[in-house]
Amino acid sequence: MPEPIPSISRLYAGPFPALEERLIGRYFCRAGRDPSMEHVLLVPSNELREHLLKRLASVPRVDSVFAGASVMTLYDFAVRLLKHRGVFPAELPPATMAAAILAAVRETYASGGGDFGGISGTPGFIPALARTLSDLEEGCVGDAELASAERAAKDRGDARKAARWAEWRRLRASVGRKVRAMGGETRRRIFQGAVAGFEQPGYPFRVTLYAFYDFTRLQWILVERLLSSGLLDEVYFPGLFDSGGNLRPSFLYAARAWDRLRSAFEGNVEFLSDVPSAGIASVRERIFSPAPPVEGSPAPFAVLSAPHAEGEMRLAARRVRSWRDADPRASVVLVARKVTPEMAADWERIAAEYGIDTAGRLDVPLSSVPLVRLLLRMIAVARDDFPRREVIDVLSSPYRRFAGGDDGITARPDLWDLLSKELLVVSGADWETRLARPLRRLRSAEDAETEADDRAAQLALLRSEVRALRASLRPIVAADGYAAFSHAVRGLLVREFRVVADDTPEGERDRRAVEALFAILDDLEAIPDREAPWPGAREGADGYSALLSAQRLFVGERGGMRKPGAVVFGDAVVLRGVTADRAIVLSVNEDAVPAQLEEDPLLPDDDREEVNRGTRQSDLPDALSLRRRNAAEEKLLFALTASSVREAVAFSVLRADAAGAVRRPSRYLLHLLSRYAGPAVFSEDWESASGAVVERLPRSPFAALDGEGPRSARETALRTWRAGGEPEVAAAFVPWDKVRGILAAWAARSAGEGIFPGPGLRVRLPASHSASALEELARCPYRYFLRYVVRLDPPEEPEEALALSPAELGEIAHDILRRLGRDAAAGKGWGDVSTAARRSVDRFARENPTGLPGLFRIRCRGVERDVARLVDQERKREVDLPGWRVDRVEEAFSLPAVPPLPALRGRVDRIDRGPAGEARVIDYKYSDPARGKIPPDRILHGLSHQVPVYLAFAASLSPSPSAVSAAFHFLRNGFGVEEAPGWDEIRGDWTAALAGWLSLAAAGAFPPLPHHRFTSAGRTSPRYCVSCPFRDHCRVSPVYDGSEIAPGALVARIALEPSLRPVADHRPWRE
Repeated sequence: MPEPIPSISRLYAGPFPALEERLIGRYFCRAGRDPSMEHVLLVPSNELREHLLKRLASVPRVDSVFAGASVMTLYDFAVRLLKHRGVFPAELPPATMAAAILAAVRETYASGGGDFGGISGTPGFIPALARTLSDLEEGCVGDAELASAERAAKDRGDARKAARWAEWRRLRASVGRKVRAMGGETRRRIFQGAVAGFEQPGYPFRVTLYAFYDFTRLQWILVERLLSSGLLDEVYFPGLFDSGGNLRPSFLYAARAWDRLRSAFEGNVEFLSDVPSAGIASVRERIFSPAPPVEGSPAPFAVLSAPHAEGEMRLAARRVRSWRDADPRASVVLVARKVTPEMAADWERIAAEYGIDTAGRLDVPLSSVPLVRLLLRMIAVARDDFPRREVIDVLSSPYRRFAGGDDGITARPDLWDLLSKELLVVSGADWETRLARPLRRLRSAEDAETEADDRAAQLALLRSEVRALRASLRPIVAADGYAAFSHAVRGLLVREFRVVADDTPEGERDRRAVEALFAILDDLEAIPDREAPWPGAREGADGYSALLSAQRLFVGERGGMRKPGAVVFGDAVVLRGVTADRAIVLSVNEDAVPAQLEEDPLLPDDDREEVNRGTRQSDLPDALSLRRRNAAEEKLLFALTASSVREAVAFSVLRADAAGAVRRPSRYLLHLLSRYAGPAVFSEDWESASGAVVERLPRSPFAALDGEGPRSARETALRTWRAGGEPEVAAAFVPWDKVRGILAAWAARSAGEGIFPGPGLRVRLPASHSASALEELARCPYRYFLRYVVRLDPPEEPEEALALSPAELGEIAHDILRRLGRDAAAGKGWGDVSTAARRSVDRFARENPTGLPGLFRIRCRGVERDVARLVDQERKREVDLPGWRVDRVEEAFSLPAVPPLPALRGRVDRIDRGPAGEARVIDYKYSDPARGKIPPDRILHGLSHQVPVYLAFAASLSPSPSAVSAAFHFLRNGFGVEEAPGWDEIRGDWTAALAGWLSLAAAGAFPPLPHHRFTSAGRTSPRYCVSCPFRDHCRVSPVYDGSEIAPGALVARIALEPSLRPVADHRPWRE
């Protein structure tokens, strides 16, 4: 027999499990039994609604679906009250609200001025303003309150702050006018309308308030009227109380709401209690307790210590598995202060490996759905003038329809990426001009025969795809209103997108995403141009992208939190009120708990506190919440888990972040541990000092397989196999052959094998050597092997060039000097620098990316000034040294092999001849003269070859020179000349060192020599690995964090291998 409806309202208080048991036993047993009355249960969130329906379905003899009763939020109930009176309020859809705010902002700042005027057009301002205006609405902060703050600022002589409050008044009033003009109502007006309706009796509702421990001012106005109207039957207030009925320190954040409710009920309070385990009861009593323990005792909860995020989820899965094995019916939740999509995906993947059912996610960011990501990327491509990398991403997406012809050519997006890099496509018109150029000639004739036709076909296909993409996005760029933009995006979705419609979860997700997109487009299309003028193609596209990024897509109907036995994972705010038998609190680290919330950039905490001081009333909550001064709320959120579980709780701590930096446990966790073990836990050795059961997961993946506790089937099979056992048939899903290969390769690499090609590799070396190739051989034989033997030439990323690199500046300077030098060699003298510079710069701009145009011009003018300084010096030298002349410019040469020297080739910038037949090689260096040094020891160790190769060429000139010399002219930010050592001084040692390096290549040994482990002639090596084009697959590169096993094995092999002796002689490793 259902219990009768109480004649007077009652206030129940206690921990969540006690409230939930009373709610299910009283409310759901009688709700809906009176057909003339609708019973409404008001809850703080939809997640709690889902949890209650799940709990209701699991209770025997209680129907999970019943007529005449409903569960909803306070806002939904306010709308329900108005609808009962025949008033149908319309809160503007997100798209329409965003357009209204944008129009109000443009109207407010049309004449300029205002603190926000300078940033009102920047991306992100409208969403930030919308959040702040929502806070003002929830706090019932209107024109009167803002005017009061303005007067207070004027009274204390703060004119700037007074102007800021006046600006807020204008902004808020303008937004309100736009919202009303577009047929909508603000949340404040909806709540006010619902409250005003209580003056007319006869509402057929009976209301129960459940799990609210704080209220916004707007919510409290409705709750207060419910209390005075007699419609409110019961209130269930969550909290931890002592024996005297006082809130414990962990729940002090809820003290003001508790005092208001207790006062409203005139002491008519019934304290409820549950029957928690001894450990949970102890945690509830001691969490944030100010009294230290009289004597130490073990903490009644486990601490999970994980080396990284992946390990944390694995430890959590093992703990959940052990709980489920002990009690299959136990309910478990995982709680984190903030849950990222990556954390949720990791948990679902690892839980599936351990055979744990998960509730999944009720909603996901709309922008995380692949087809929505593609739409956002396409809009960004059109807005940013078709940047190369983003265009290739769009063309590669499987959600985009292929626009190719019927010639049967298979699209190769990977080759498109390579071809666009080789042709130096950056964006814009480059797609037409640069794709029309002939392809770079392949080095090998065999490659040319096999791949030239395919490359040409792929280039033609790429050109047609880019043109099709431009045509499909042209209506978006040309849109002149919200309706036109909506039509353009709708047409793009219909014509260009492919959506797989099947019964898989991904198909269901995509279907819902398309429905959500079309609903948003319908809202956009209905925006009146008169009230919200179109802001322009760029701002309109930015606004639409920001709108999609902020939307959530509901995906939780198929089971979700209602799935029996599913483990729920969510953040502390979302899961407040969700009860369970056991729980794990994840990532309890100092930088996450308490959460470090950022202040509102538009209305910081100081301004919020100023509004609160002017509007504070003892019977109402503060108007605005503070973002950073939130210690009391963070303590309550940390304590919520203990107040929501019945049997056990565990806390998980990360020892390091993704980059390997050490992370500390949260001060809240350490404080809780100190309530058992004393203050010794506030130390580096907190784990042993705490006395708690600490489960550590080793960082080594092999060590993580050992130890006690449950393991997944995959881990069990791996551990058995690693111990020498044969894999079981049931574990056939493990790729054993691949595992064997990986472990064998691991052991071989630890022994120094497989790190580099050779020794003994039989390859065909180049017939002749340039100075740069020989320097590459001494710098890194592995890089020499890839570039000069295998002939790999990775193209650079052209769009990364925001400014000219030093090498590109040097290329322009050399081209200018080549033009001027040819005139000087022809007897015309050094010509006009400006004319030569203009031609060189124009030529470079036609053939290469230039980065930012303004910065490009500035840097080129600097190159012109530096070249002009050198030309002035050359003209003075002609006067000071008569008889010397410029003989040759940009002279290519090739020298036959004359043992012990190999065949040499190269190109010199300039050769001067003297009055007595002397030959002098001049090499231009576009670098600072202060850094222009030629260390002789680098030449003698075969690490620098330019000087000796140039001198060898000069000695071979005809007519034979009477003397040879070389000099470097440094011309950036000054002018300086560095004389090279004489040929006789360096010839012997350099020849011997060169022979050693060539013997390394002849032996087929090409080890990588990372700069952080090998010196250069005993000196610290330049950081050449940082810009190495082959660093992605180098196994010892210092650019990427990783194990030092391979570099250590490399050093050991070099010390033992006779063929690698030149490395030990000329580039000894660092100890």
